[in-house]
Amino acid sequence: MDEVTVFTCGPEPEDIFSAVYDAWASGLGHDHVELAVWTEEMQTRLFAVYHPVERDLEKAEKVARSVRRRISAQAWNGIYQAALSFSPDRADAVYRFLIRGFQVGPDVISRLQDPAVYRLFELSRKVGRESHLFLEFVRFEQWPDGMLFARLAPKCNVLPVIAPHFAGRLSGEDWMIYDETRRRAAVHPAGQNWFLMDLAESGWEECFPEELDRNPHSLRSGPADREKWEDLWRTFVKSIAIESRVNPSLQRNLMPLWYRKHMTEHLK
Repeated sequence: MDEVTVFTCGPEPEDIFSAVYDAWASGLGHDHVELAVWTEEMQTRLFAVYHPVERDLEKAEKVARSVRRRISAQAWNGIYQAALSFSPDRADAVYRFLIRGFQVGPDVISRLQDPAVYRLFELSRKVGRESHLFLEFVRFEQWPDGMLFARLAPKCNVLPVIAPHFAGRLSGEDWMIYDETRRRAAVHPAGQNWFLMDLAESGWEECFPEELDRNPHSLRSGPADREKWEDLWRTFVKSIAIESRVNPSLQRNLMPLWYRKHMTEHLK
């Protein structure tokens, strides 16, 4: 049995692209290399060597430049979005696509009959669909200092996809969107560029850890009449509903229950 070397990395796109660089540069041969996002639940194989990869932004940028230059910007967008997926095989899917992409060039994106190409765009579509839904489902609340705050718990790592939208729509506002699944936030100072912050590593969560860990509806740091406004919003949502057209099954298809966790109109 041929020995396989598994290059393990962190969950962020920069981690995955760093692993792509190291795996490619290893010279072991594509058939003897796999990539995997490391988790505590990951099952290790008996006849495999595991090689941990540290994040290296320079290596990640070299991969990005090579993809844009030798394949296409469109392919890079699909690769980056696929790397934001929650699927355990996303790192290896990116690697397998790049093998085809560097062989074929720009035309690779049209070869959906190739399993490696199809899998990458399947992951990319999932991220795109979830991102699109969260553009509609994000609910902001205003804190006493004027900052707009929203929280979400997505399956995919959608913050890098949805943040540019809100940066354009709310360019003059201080806002933060908190991903409680990954304990990261997209932060936008008014009139400036947005950025991602790892709240666990930065120590920012220590400023008010109880608020971030509570039920979202129990966060009451704003005006005393906030509950009245939220009740008013829920009343409005109910009042515009047409009872004869209520279809819970269809509603669950369009808005699955897990999306409603932080939507004001569904909190009680």
